[in-house]
Parts: sequence; structure tokens; C-alpha cells
Amino acid sequence: MSTERTEPEGKWPVPDFIYLNGEFVPSTEAKISVFDHGFLYGDGLFETMRAYDGKIFLMKDHLVRLFRSAQAIGLRIPSSYMDLEEALKRTVLLNGENLYIRLTVTRGPGPVGIDPGLCLQPTVVIMSKEIKYNERLYREGAKTVFVKTLRNLAGATMPEVKSLNFLNNILAKQEVIKAEADEGFMLNHLGQVTEGTVSNVFLVKDGCVMTPGPDAGLLVGITRLKVMALAGELGLPVKEPVLYKEDFASADEVFFTNSGSEVVPVTMLDGRPVNSGNVGEITLKLLESYRDCILRG
Repeated sequence: MSTERTEPEGKWPVPDFIYLNGEFVPSTEAKISVFDHGFLYGDGLFETMRAYDGKIFLMKDHLVRLFRSAQAIGLRIPSSYMDLEEALKRTVLLNGENLYIRLTVTRGPGPVGIDPGLCLQPTVVIMSKEIKYNERLYREGAKTVFVKTLRNLAGATMPEVKSLNFLNNILAKQEVIKAEADEGFMLNHLGQVTEGTVSNVFLVKDGCVMTPGPDAGLLVGITRLKVMALAGELGLPVKEPVLYKEDFASADEVFFTNSGSEVVPVTMLDGRPVNSGNVGEITLKLLESYRDCILRG
């Protein structure tokens, strides 16, 4: 995760093949309808995951969340769990062993209008890109900021669903880019810390690992859950209290998690060093444990 922009405008790396509605097609031929409600209204879901040496890490957890989210918003996924599992594995065979993978399901094409019943056939897309560690983040730690953009009100949206409607996160990301930071942390309307623009956030205080609970209004990340379990296995207490900016400012360690970047230490927050400004020991232990899990498959 970085604010650096290395690709020329209008050009970016693309995979050889994209899965589209049951078939793998060359990426240059992958097209969806302009009437697709995912395009028109952000009506759909997605999951992101990583493949390491040909194996997709925590794939089943991501698929379970996808189907649970689809049920929550009344979206019928036209592919079975097993079909999607096979399509994901095939994506790795076709496009490379070490990938960032995005699985998207939209409501599908239909007449203009927000009635979801107007869409008869959902759209399913799997795309991928090659990914490598940004070692600077793990060696030196990330620079983060608290953004002014508030997290969507939980009662107005469904934060537990990974929706295509990402405007809230995009507005926050614009602040992150302006601050020349790596990630931004968001508050809810009560001033409580929720999550990052594309991550879950953690702090360590007196040996205790803490992260905001679901009631704050956040997406319960797959990596978040895995890291919490690993902390428990290491004998570390894990809590989900209500947290505020002040808690992060006085933390011994801060880090964030997501499937793409794993466990990222934070050494700068709002222009000030976190504790000594060095990568935290517990954060490093959790990153090491996470990568051990990846190696074990």
C-alpha cells in the first residue's frame, strides 16, 4: 500500500485472462453492459484475496462472507460455492502464482431504476494482478493519518457487507493522498475509531492487542479475524473496546491489516511517531505468525 503512482496515465498492468459469467476470456475482450446496476448504482459485492505460490490464502473464509453478504442484500449469486472455488483456482493457473485477486458480483444489467428486481441475471467477474511486498512498509512502518471523512452511519448502510459502493472510502482516500500518507483511519459520528480506508486497525497497549468492535460500524475483515486468533495463540490478550484517537496517540504500537498487505506496522500517526517511532515487537510477531500460516497453507 503506497501513495506512489508509477503507471503512466491510462495504462496499468492487466492479467492475461478474466473470468466473466462462467468463462475465461482475454482481458481485452472482457466487457459488461452499461446497464449493469453495479456500474450504474454500485449495487453489488466484492471480495479480495491473495494467492501465494499457487494457493489462495483463506479462500473459503472469503467465499463464506460473500455468500452471507449476498443473502443480506437479497442478491442471488448465479454460481455455486464450488464453481467459484474452481474459478478462483483456475485464475491462479492462468495468471500466475502470486496474485491479488478480486471477485465481484453485481446485480447485473437491467432498466434504469434502482429496483433490484429489474435485474434478472447477476454479473460475476474475477480479475487479478501480480503483487509483491512493499518491503519499506514492513521495515520502516507506515505513515497514517486520521481523516475528516466520517465512516458511513451503520444504521444507514451495512458495514458488515463488502459493497461496491465505495464513495465513503474514496473520499477518505483523497485525504490520505493529499497528506502523502499510506493509509487513513476513519471515525464514526460519535468520534469512535472504526477502520481504515481499506483496512482494519489495531493498537497494542501494555501487551494487550485491541481493535474496534463491530458495533463501531466496520467491515469485519477476514485478515482481522485471523490476526486476532493468532494473537490468542501467542498468549496475548485480545479486546474489542470502544477506541478513540487518544487511545491510538498513546499506544505502544499501532498496525493495520487487510488481505493485500497483511499486517502493516504503523510508525507515524498524524505527523507524530508512534511511541519510539520504531516497528513494534508484537506487531512483528503477528506478521511473522501470519506469514507462517501462509507457508503452511
